[in-house]
Amino acid sequence: MKDDNTKEDRHVWEIGKGRVVISNGKVVSVAEPLVKYCPIHEAWIGAKVHTIKTISRHTRWKIQDFGLCTKNRRVYSKMKGIGYGCSETLMTGMQNQLVDAVVIACDGAGTVITDVPEVEQGIGGPMNALIETSPIPEVISKLQTHGAIVLDPDSAKLNTLEGVKIAIIRGYKRIGAIVVGPQATVIEELRQLETRSGVQIIIFVVHTTGVTPQDIKYIEKADMAHGCASKLMREHFDLKARKKFGSLVPVYALSEIGEKLLTLRDEECLRERPSIVVGDKPPPDLI
Repeated sequence: MKDDNTKEDRHVWEIGKGRVVISNGKVVSVAEPLVKYCPIHEAWIGAKVHTIKTISRHTRWKIQDFGLCTKNRRVYSKMKGIGYGCSETLMTGMQNQLVDAVVIACDGAGTVITDVPEVEQGIGGPMNALIETSPIPEVISKLQTHGAIVLDPDSAKLNTLEGVKIAIIRGYKRIGAIVVGPQATVIEELRQLETRSGVQIIIFVVHTTGVTPQDIKYIEKADMAHGCASKLMREHFDLKARKKFGSLVPVYALSEIGEKLLTLRDEECLRERPSIVVGDKPPPDLI
């Protein structure tokens, strides 16, 4: 039996629809990205084209500046970096007493439940699509010091549905849940849980590049969704969303609470310009 102290340190991200593997604070592999341009990627590091080289540089910068996938991970931040970012919008909701807690993925910890806006943003601000992670005790300890609940400290597993169940047990009534596009089927289970429990689950769908028509059927039941580089998301929700925010990387309000939260975030952006402003053209290779 493998000793806990010898567990492999492995964290897998998806950036530009290409897999990135980090181990022991180093980028060990980067797959060729399917998406060749992202305004947010350009805003972060000034690269107009997604390549293995630029994604590696992007990731190394986040490891250095944010402690991504290391014991130095920053988990507390007051900076709302991107206009209609998921973590920024949910942070606004928490600060305006519209969201009690958020279930979010964190490298080095897995699924986390937090009712502290600055922890939610600290985790989510530098995040890409986290596919797999392993426990980093120092990160877990930092989160717990800030009052966060780590779903499974031993394995750092990622499970949004189980995280929401814990949030309900802890007494939260308005729970933000972040769902990645390829796992959109969990939205149906979250809505069923919402009905059974009597709480409000506020679902924000992210990383929707490459979603299928079947995924769209579930995403329709969310409250907010990013358009990312998905042609299908744009074609469908440009017509069916309650309201669209932004144009280069559109964000769709799909429910009353979704529109309310994005409107509040929009008003904040008008008062104070976000620190990260996306580029001047939309993704040319929608997929």
